[in-house]
Amino acid sequence: MSELDKFFNPKSVAIIGASHTPGKIGYAILESMKMSFNGKIYPINPNISEIMGLKTYSSVLDIEDQIDLAIIVVKSEIVASVLEECGKKKIRNVIIISSGFSEIGNKKGEDELLNIAKRYKIRIIGPNCIGIYKRNLDMLFMPREKLKRPLDGYLSLITQSGAFGSAILDFCAYNGIGVSKFISIGNRIDVNEIELLEYLNKDVQTRAIGIYLESTVDGKKFIETAKTVVKNKPIVIFKAGKTKKGTEAVASHTGALAGEYSLYQAAFKQAGIIEAKNVEQLIDFTNILAKQPPLQDNKIAIITDGGGFGIAAADAAINAGLSLPEPSPILSNKLKNILPPYASIKNPIDLTGDATSERYANTLDVILSSKEYSGVLIIALLQISTLDESIITVIEEAKKYGKPISVCMAGGAWTHERAVKLELSGIPVYPTPERAAEALAILIKNKLPLL
Repeated sequence: MSELDKFFNPKSVAIIGASHTPGKIGYAILESMKMSFNGKIYPINPNISEIMGLKTYSSVLDIEDQIDLAIIVVKSEIVASVLEECGKKKIRNVIIISSGFSEIGNKKGEDELLNIAKRYKIRIIGPNCIGIYKRNLDMLFMPREKLKRPLDGYLSLITQSGAFGSAILDFCAYNGIGVSKFISIGNRIDVNEIELLEYLNKDVQTRAIGIYLESTVDGKKFIETAKTVVKNKPIVIFKAGKTKKGTEAVASHTGALAGEYSLYQAAFKQAGIIEAKNVEQLIDFTNILAKQPPLQDNKIAIITDGGGFGIAAADAAINAGLSLPEPSPILSNKLKNILPPYASIKNPIDLTGDATSERYANTLDVILSSKEYSGVLIIALLQISTLDESIITVIEEAKKYGKPISVCMAGGAWTHERAVKLELSGIPVYPTPERAAEALAILIKNKLPLL
């Protein structure tokens, strides 16, 4: 068993700094844990005897049972003293939510924590982080009405920024993108992105890893580790701090030195890491990599009910390195037999503005059962009156061919609700043809089969 395992699978958790006052972080963390965690929860607060129906303790030393994990959310001035108590209690895994350390120049405070941790063999995530989220271990202090929690999935995220990570989680939940594990590492005085990559590499619930990275603690080891991990699971990184101003902001955020962006770019390429140019790509790429098999080659078909969207998708696909060969004469004849004479059977295949779910189903069967295309980009503009909700089932059933599928559904609330249904079934959906094409193209770089 990894010494990091109890961060993710504890049977008992102490929340040091639990509060009975709504609005305080210690209250919100306890509330989130009560709603998600099935193990024993021990609130620690010397000023009150009970919180949310749970007996409260003055110190972890007052608890008779063994504690697997401690979450510290107290003022920075007393973090060291409560960490010392954790050591005496033989708690080996601690997450420090509290801020007020190297991000404000208090490196001495972090050194003190590290000395205590080494003395008692404690592993630390943080400080200055928001901790871990998984479906049965929610320690986020953001209220659920403001930050929706995503369902289970196969995408795991590591972030140096808690605020960045919480926004990504909310986005994933809103769009039906499932998450396996989310880890906010903050100032990462102990457990860092390298160890977490090693852990997630062995995690059967993780198929793709996304990272928001400001800096790395050991460039050489990071690259060596990544090279090993990408043999099993793709890694997508969004590197923040690319400019001089951004680099300065990194230093004031977590107290880390970001280094030259060009060096990171070269290192990512050397390690086989996929670099996301922006936040959208970080989500788009990790989402499709976690859900879809690889493209065996770059030959894809675009199927659309809107000519303009088909053209935009074609441009984006070509620019991303995909190929759009026209159907062979044999395949063209098959399409002519199932489509009206005014439909375009070139590539993109335009089913036109009176397309039906049946028309999509027949076309997908012809295209995906052939050996001419390795994947398909489906554009379904749901605004047309002839296209009903059964299109969701049609696209879901296309998974039986075992070829990668990327979908574009553009529109407002009604469209978004249907897109989420499709996303939850394991098919990635994008609001623009460009994003759908770029995401599909990333599967050329990933030759790993889904686990």
